[in-house]
Amino acid sequence: MIACAIAISYFDRQTLPVAIKAIQREIPITNLQFGQLNMAFLIAYGAMYAAGGKLVDSLGTRKGFLLIMIWWSLACASHGLAAGFGMLAASRLLLGMGEGGGFPAATKAMAEWFPVRERSTAMGIINAGTAVGAVIAPPGIALVIALLNWRWVFFFAGAAGLLWTLWWKRAYYPAAQHPNLCQPEREEIAEVLAHPPNKPDSFAPQSPAPGPWPPAP
Repeated sequence: MIACAIAISYFDRQTLPVAIKAIQREIPITNLQFGQLNMAFLIAYGAMYAAGGKLVDSLGTRKGFLLIMIWWSLACASHGLAAGFGMLAASRLLLGMGEGGGFPAATKAMAEWFPVRERSTAMGIINAGTAVGAVIAPPGIALVIALLNWRWVFFFAGAAGLLWTLWWKRAYYPAAQHPNLCQPEREEIAEVLAHPPNKPDSFAPQSPAPGPWPPAP
């Protein structure tokens, strides 16, 4: 599920670069402006790594990832409504803001389910989503442009993200809160259940509180 979200993320971020030639037939965009569109995305994306992580820590993974995906899906779809460079730049900025929270949310969701001994494997599977999204994007976008037009690329990409949020809301709970976790599964991830990542003392021993100061002489 998380790898699928990351695949959608990497598909979404490629919509503009792959569709740019078709967009330029309706909206005049120079090479300089195209660079500025990419810069708007990357600045917002980088800045929101920390802010997105804080959001997920504050709201919890289930609600935080849901809001992040809704944000970036609507931002992606909004590209299809653009009538000029300014609207594209605003959409690109909003997309970067949303996608910047994707990896922090994915990392915390992984930690809520996988014991330490399996986390590298889990992150490898999640990161494989980047390659899947990157591979699917060029032919998929080209097909939509050939059959419809460039605006539908963004509408379909946004719709895919919103459909994912329905799946996420229905299926995802932190392991410690999952209503259908059976006993063998609980035993398999006992380490996670004993030390859930949202606890401040997870995997870290706490120093005992200092004792009272000795009386003054």
